[in-house]
Amino acid sequence: MTRRQAIRLGAVAAAGASVGGCAVTSAVSSPDSPGPSWPPFAVRLGDVRVTAIRTGSVAVKRAHREWGGPAALGLPTIALSPRWTEWLPITCWLVEHPDGPILVDTGETPRVAEADYFACDGATQFVYERLLAFDVPRDQSLDAQLRALGVPPEEIRTLALTHLHSDHAGGLADVPNATAYLSRTDAERTPPGSVPCRWPDAFRPTPVDYADGPVGAFAESHALTADGAVRLVPTPGHTRGHQSVVVEGGGQSVMLAGDASFSLDQVRRRAVAGICEDPAAARRTLAVIAEHLEGTGALYLPSHALPEAG
Repeated sequence: MTRRQAIRLGAVAAAGASVGGCAVTSAVSSPDSPGPSWPPFAVRLGDVRVTAIRTGSVAVKRAHREWGGPAALGLPTIALSPRWTEWLPITCWLVEHPDGPILVDTGETPRVAEADYFACDGATQFVYERLLAFDVPRDQSLDAQLRALGVPPEEIRTLALTHLHSDHAGGLADVPNATAYLSRTDAERTPPGSVPCRWPDAFRPTPVDYADGPVGAFAESHALTADGAVRLVPTPGHTRGHQSVVVEGGGQSVMLAGDASFSLDQVRRRAVAGICEDPAAARRTLAVIAEHLEGTGALYLPSHALPEAG
């Protein structure tokens, strides 16, 4: 048994532990069956269609998903905790717009099963191999799923990256002709938690400065389409330059939130995740998101929750 398989088994076993004397029933049944099936999900906004693409599953420590203690103790608590979440989806998004297809994040790659995949440096390898567990079947690779949707990966010309953590940028090599848009804050550095030794040699993200005016509760944005229907908005906290995508059309709106939170409930409670580069910025971001959702009625779609039509 490899260490990664052992970690995965640990996630399965720990997910069935008890909390406060109450048994917790996990969606995880075995390392080879990471949770319930997920029916196709898409939403149409006028002449724009947004489709979810699930590139496998991830399990994290429960304190990673939410941590209410001192920020300095978050990472040690996560590292030492035996308690894992259920398997969570790793989602990226295909936005089909008249200007052309836009991909939001690239999800994870089946290559995470390789023993040395995260060995860019010792700290990165420790975090990914000890604090997270992945299950990414080959048939859930990004390129395979784009082709199944009738979109050749080489035809993706616009890629919006919420941030550069592996489960959001693992499929970069699958869209070789895409121009990647990343916040300037994250584009001009290597954010903690990135796996740069696995980025394509030609990867050079285009920095975003949000010069296109407000949208909803967000004071600034960057338009990815001529009509402004698809916009990048700053949602810092998870990384210092984390961003999200707002899509509007037909009088409706969705927010593709990346890792701004794990769930809508966390937005409502202003509950910050345990792994967060700037917790104070994350709390401010959650407040702006809550105001945006209340004002626009937008459907909120973070990367690690099953979509619910609403």
